[in-house]
Amino acid sequence: MIIDAHVHIGRFNSWPLAKGRPEEVVNMLRAESIDYGLVSSAKAISYDCPAGNADVLAAAAQYKEIVPLLCVNPRRHGEAFAELNTYQERGFVGLKLHPSAHQYSLTSPEADAVLDFCEERQIPVLTHSGEDDPGCGPGAIRTVAQRHPGLVLIVGHACLFSSREVVEVAEDHPNVYLELSVNYEAAKLEDTIARLGCGRLLFGSDAPLHNPSVMVQRIKVIGLPEEEQDKILCQNARRLYRLSV
Repeated sequence: MIIDAHVHIGRFNSWPLAKGRPEEVVNMLRAESIDYGLVSSAKAISYDCPAGNADVLAAAAQYKEIVPLLCVNPRRHGEAFAELNTYQERGFVGLKLHPSAHQYSLTSPEADAVLDFCEERQIPVLTHSGEDDPGCGPGAIRTVAQRHPGLVLIVGHACLFSSREVVEVAEDHPNVYLELSVNYEAAKLEDTIARLGCGRLLFGSDAPLHNPSVMVQRIKVIGLPEEEQDKILCQNARRLYRLSV
């Protein structure tokens, strides 16, 4: 089984050629024998969280491959908590945050309130990250991990592996996990596996912005033992999101 931990449906204005309709995204997953994708909405990330979240739920009802992630903007406090308070009964399995698109820092009071909520209720959080954005770079990830030691914090793109700092953060904080999409340097990936092991890493593709085939092969060509490869491709996501698949 393969679980893609970082998938979107919908259209990003900055990526006009990406094929983001649910059926197109599901076909991308099926082409690579990916069984499930943890899916958030481009619409929610771009401008309308409630509408985007509703789109993801509708797609999940239609396609078994789609496992829905809620997306909120902490700067819209009332809207964010209205969405969070109905999180479980609506069928979401985790939360997606995008500090860059929504223009806030993970260390801000607004984000901290959302992270408190998730820590208390054991909701895993996947956050966008990037070394060049101080709001979601390694320093911000370290601060969140220190403030919220009980939070499952999954670092989307692993800060793009532009530095080793994010790996050092994960070494220091066992509640930090690295999702590997859009990271192309094989030597850095191999070094990260040597330092963290495979139990802290999740396969993701960032589909439809990137083709899952490239990301799957990056894991498979390393030559890991099957049991260790399975942790990255499936079991870590299954465990952290408590998926009954």
